[in-house]
Amino acid sequence: MQPEILYRLRFISNLTEGPGNKPLFVLTDIERPEGDKEPPKYRPRLALWDGGLRLLTQGEARNPQWRGEYYYFTRKVDKANQLFRMPVGGGEPEQLTRFKGGANSYKVSPDGSRIALLSPGDREPPKPDQPQSFASWPFKFEQRGLLQDTPAAVWLWEQGQLRQLHQPTLEVTEMAWSPDGQQLYFVSYGSLQERLEGKQRVYALDLQGRVRELFGGEGPVSGLEPAPDGSGLVYLAHAYERGSATDARLTYRPFGGEPRVLAQGNFTNTINSDCRYGTYAQTPKFGPDGLVYVVETKEGHARLRKVSLEGEVSKVHGIGESVLAFALCGRDLYVLTETATQPARLGRPGETLFDPNAEVPLTFPEPAPVAYRAPEGHTVPGWVLLPEGEGPHPLILYIHGGPHTAFGSAPMLAHHLFREAGFAVAYCNPRGSSSYGEAFADLGYQWGEIDQADLLGFLDAVLERFPQLDRARVGVAGGSYGGYMTNWLTARVPERFKAAVTDRSICNWTSFFGASDIGPRFVQLQLGASVWDRPEVLWAKSPLSLVHQVRAPTLVVHSEQDHRCPIDQGETWYTALLHRGVPTRFFRVPEEGHELSRSGRPDRRVARLEAYLEWWRQHL
Repeated sequence: MQPEILYRLRFISNLTEGPGNKPLFVLTDIERPEGDKEPPKYRPRLALWDGGLRLLTQGEARNPQWRGEYYYFTRKVDKANQLFRMPVGGGEPEQLTRFKGGANSYKVSPDGSRIALLSPGDREPPKPDQPQSFASWPFKFEQRGLLQDTPAAVWLWEQGQLRQLHQPTLEVTEMAWSPDGQQLYFVSYGSLQERLEGKQRVYALDLQGRVRELFGGEGPVSGLEPAPDGSGLVYLAHAYERGSATDARLTYRPFGGEPRVLAQGNFTNTINSDCRYGTYAQTPKFGPDGLVYVVETKEGHARLRKVSLEGEVSKVHGIGESVLAFALCGRDLYVLTETATQPARLGRPGETLFDPNAEVPLTFPEPAPVAYRAPEGHTVPGWVLLPEGEGPHPLILYIHGGPHTAFGSAPMLAHHLFREAGFAVAYCNPRGSSSYGEAFADLGYQWGEIDQADLLGFLDAVLERFPQLDRARVGVAGGSYGGYMTNWLTARVPERFKAAVTDRSICNWTSFFGASDIGPRFVQLQLGASVWDRPEVLWAKSPLSLVHQVRAPTLVVHSEQDHRCPIDQGETWYTALLHRGVPTRFFRVPEEGHELSRSGRPDRRVARLEAYLEWWRQHL
């Protein structure tokens, strides 16, 4: 198995209800044109499962919805997303929008007679060679680039006509129709200061364009789901009680009544995988039984729960697989599930219906679980993948991003490629990881301290348990937060690691504060400091302050359009290592962002994996 196995993978995503109580979804494969004239590209197509796979489009189709007689989806036209519909009975797709600025997102009303859209309308994005002026923040965002200072407006499509319904002052992050189709609910911010503080509000918008505030102003709000009888709203929210480690509260707010918390947990799937492409429905949905269905990640597994409006929680999906998405199709429940050895498959609880990669020779063996018991009394869960043969095998400690994500029941192609190339891989969920409770996820401004202790303790436990591992050949790697920890560990304990790969990393918190699309809020939540309030903390927590101690040969991987961890972080780390005489190489990727490893152009993803393997072979 080589990195080019990626070209053979197919990705199933965007699961939703289709006609006849059948699941509708997007199936994506990778096209590789002959010759070198065109690069390989993703081909997302609309598909229905009705006892067998039925492809509904040959051309690009994303973000599907179904209502009545039509399928709806988006497709790029002259580089801008536009909305299309296609008759369920067959026929050619009809283009419904022609916005110069494209359609960002859309929601079809319950009866299918209206469509709400978020779009800049005919405000064209500024040309790359034109100056831009900003008076808001963020002025750029990951995977979107520079933002227009005026946010996208809410538009209404009805009987073939489009009209602008509402121009918000600040960005609308999601919308939902009322059950009677007479108004919209949307999430936005009450002021720029609230935007800076990550505090959102929920509003109601009627079809005459009148807006009224419903609630909010305490923290993030997401997953709006109106009760089918119109009695209230279900949503996910919190007020940063434990900073960014705070679990979401599944809340029901009846109109005219007091809100009540139904459940609290790590709702949505926060497990790492590089074998996905597309989007996945995990937020609250009412089922035909009147219960609220939602995905919760717990101890490295994503489970489907159902919750009554009285707060009674029960399980829907059993142990062994993680739920990536779900759809309620009439009275039938369909799910996309993963395991540590299987990419997403379509099924019903306990039954697999369609595996898009059944014919792909994926050699993903089960990892060996390892649990490290820390001196403080908590357990650090992890896993090891061992190569074939007696050894001694070199070992790679691989650190996840976030930090509030987790490894678990989802496949990591990179790990298995390293194993097949002869490298053992150890990976774990140290403190800071999600799905083990707020206290475990809360680093308490101790980045690089308690998480370092967990990672090194886990590494020692792995080396003790598996004598076939070579203690003298240990590498370390990770992306985003994992890249930060790679930099940090190679500087703090330089004697432990023989080689490193740092990917989309952070090395300097001071520059990250202003250059990242989430910089000020993220730094305050994670480190309890800013560039004007205890700036010495930012330097003390920056690996750059300790770069003179690094000895491990280091491959620096970074993408030029990364707005989450901007490329100056990789540039600075590479330059410092080079000037210190540390063997290093800079793998710099054009036109890609923070999601290169998960959704970047296929040939660039393959090239990245090949660069990793070449570095390990050379230095481990």
